[in-house]
Amino acid sequence: MKKMKTALASSLTLLSLVVSLAPVSASSNNQRELEKEVAAGITGQERQIMIDVMKNLPKEERENVIYIDDNGQIHANKTELKNVFGKADVSEENTVAVSSNETFTLPKSTDSPALNKNASVTPMAGYACGEAGGPYRRVFSNPGFSWWSGNVYLPSSANNEVYVNNATSNDTPYIYTGGHASNGASEVDAGFQYSKTYNNWAHSIFTGGVYYHNTSFRFKAGQNLTFKFYVPADGQVALYAAGIRYDTNTADNYTVVTNASGWKKSGAGNEIKRITAIASNAPKPYSTGTYLKNVKWTNSMIGTSSTSNHQWLAADTGGYCTYPNSTQVSVNYVNAGEETVNISMN
Repeated sequence: MKKMKTALASSLTLLSLVVSLAPVSASSNNQRELEKEVAAGITGQERQIMIDVMKNLPKEERENVIYIDDNGQIHANKTELKNVFGKADVSEENTVAVSSNETFTLPKSTDSPALNKNASVTPMAGYACGEAGGPYRRVFSNPGFSWWSGNVYLPSSANNEVYVNNATSNDTPYIYTGGHASNGASEVDAGFQYSKTYNNWAHSIFTGGVYYHNTSFRFKAGQNLTFKFYVPADGQVALYAAGIRYDTNTADNYTVVTNASGWKKSGAGNEIKRITAIASNAPKPYSTGTYLKNVKWTNSMIGTSSTSNHQWLAADTGGYCTYPNSTQVSVNYVNAGEETVNISMN
């Protein structure tokens, strides 16, 4: 009997030790894993900043991570990524020059302070269907979402799918997602901007009234891109993109995280949008000759996380906008999450 009691006590002690150590071990393993995913050249406070950001991201989306803080400082988990993004000053003509041979026109919106420094605060729900500095197609969700994923085709000039006529204006095609937060004051536009100089697509992001531009890690035109827009933690948004790079012609991916006040991980009050557009300084009726064709959105999933989502359908949709009309902006509509958009400025 005494031996049985001793054995039982030893077993209980061992069980207690295993239970008490398990959470610590799991946490330690996660910390060690995050440490490995931050390059040795990233040290000190920046290293801890990146670990804190990356712990909220799925493991498969932590290969190349860039973080933009409240001060516009660019952080990354690899030293070579720190110069990929840059903050660009917006001119009075609503354009940005990112190099000696690349100048882009930015979209404008009466309901988006992130795109227009003179705009009013974004409404609590919905979007106006009006002037935005060029023709566009917008689909936006009902409130309550914090995660979207899908595929989109990036048109190529080699396939006669995109053409920019800069004789009279500096038109710029865009394909992007984003939305606004529950407090109505935080608009985010995160997606891809066409470069007529290189026939590639660069990630650009508008947040807090500031524009950030990708100078090197760009995607080839003429491919289907996979990307996701989601809220990894309250007050932050992330854009993940995967496809064939322009410079290396190899498959690659990256995640950009930035602070955005009011965005809730639970989805409460958030509205998510998808936009196909050509930003232009030309007056209506937009007759510059620029066009953007075959922008096909597919496999749109919406929800609050990668494990809590569903196909984006009519019941999830807050509204649609085709501006200025269906002649210049035509839509081959399949459902709320799948459509092909063509824009012709003729």
